[in-house]
Amino acid sequence: MKGRLVKSQILILMLACVTCCSAYAVAPNHPALAFMQASELAKVKQQLAEDKAAQPTRQAYENLLTAANRDLKSPLLSVTEKGMTPPSGSKHDYLSLSAYWWPDPNKADGLPWIRHDGQIDPASKNDQSDGVRLATFTARVQDLTLAWYFSGQQRYADKAAAMLRTWFIDPQTRMNPNLNFAQGIPGKMAGRNAGVLDGRYFSIRIVDSLLLLRGNPAWTAADEQKMHQWMTEYLNWLQNSPIAIKESKTKNNHGNWYATQVAGIAWYLDKPELVKKMVALTESKLETQLMPDGTQPLELARTRSFHYSYFNLQAVSLLAVLAHKTDGTDLWAYQTARGASVLKALDFMAQYTDGTKPWPYKSLDRSGIRMIPLLSWADSGTAKPKYETFIRSASFALPKASKAAAVDHMKPTHGAIVEAQRDTWLTSLPAWVN
Repeated sequence: MKGRLVKSQILILMLACVTCCSAYAVAPNHPALAFMQASELAKVKQQLAEDKAAQPTRQAYENLLTAANRDLKSPLLSVTEKGMTPPSGSKHDYLSLSAYWWPDPNKADGLPWIRHDGQIDPASKNDQSDGVRLATFTARVQDLTLAWYFSGQQRYADKAAAMLRTWFIDPQTRMNPNLNFAQGIPGKMAGRNAGVLDGRYFSIRIVDSLLLLRGNPAWTAADEQKMHQWMTEYLNWLQNSPIAIKESKTKNNHGNWYATQVAGIAWYLDKPELVKKMVALTESKLETQLMPDGTQPLELARTRSFHYSYFNLQAVSLLAVLAHKTDGTDLWAYQTARGASVLKALDFMAQYTDGTKPWPYKSLDRSGIRMIPLLSWADSGTAKPKYETFIRSASFALPKASKAAAVDHMKPTHGAIVEAQRDTWLTSLPAWVN
């Protein structure tokens, strides 16, 4: 207990110093973030500095620093490190393998691979391809950027900037701005439209990190210009490549993630009309995706029906946050012709957040805590305490024996808890918190 008290006192003193002295603290009038709220971040930072933060916020901050301190010691990641070489012949091209496809045991060479929905092939999650590397890289950049923002310690921003330059800018290690070879299936296709989903992290993690780092001495005007060019070229690929165009037309969660990814990058590139176009695209898909009772039939058909029901709503919820910033559009309350809406879908999912009520559909896994940030964003976005009871009762407790692994992004169960707490209590706050 005494050790924990000393640790908390150190955090408070450090934050107080930062609040008074940091020349690079992000003010509420900082260029508007895409999926986070600068004013909310400033409020949390002040609460931490004044020792007025709620326990979940303090815990989320401690977890963030643990992750960021680990990230400081991690290597700079690049797509050029993979073992496999894309069909283009260049390791600068991103390459990933489809997670649910496996070698055919009845074929000597295993080709073509066959699908087992919901069952993840370990071959898709190793260093031979880039899927895990991309997720890890973007998570670390976000960790480090937020750790710099809240603590004011420049070393975090320095490492985040170095990681960004390695992945996007440095000629020897940069990624080419395309996903031509994402989620390929050996023996069938080198890349496919579903692989566009991999790029969502460029939008939901990297965009706000870039906006937060703008003006930091570690991230120069030249860096910003080159990053702007990379994003411009990548957005062009998202809008014009046959693979991406096909993905934009998908009716399930993939279609919504396409829209959210494009919208976030469009926001970074100051293209508000494109953001509005993506909101309209999503609205057109909700007619098929959502039922008046709140269910999502296209996602319920999957073997991981709970996960994909949440996953689809995550994309829509993030877009709802951005839509409101763009032109005041209220995607939360948008109703389809038959009376379905995002809020009704959230109503349906909210009752399964704590795990006590059985999920009435087939599902290989279930992590109800993932829904809590979405419910909190909806309450803030609608200015109504619709989901306050669910948010207040949510438990972010971690198994004691596994606490050291809690911030490991490769531990899905623990990572989900840590991420949900961060998204609810650190990078945003429930509507009732002053």
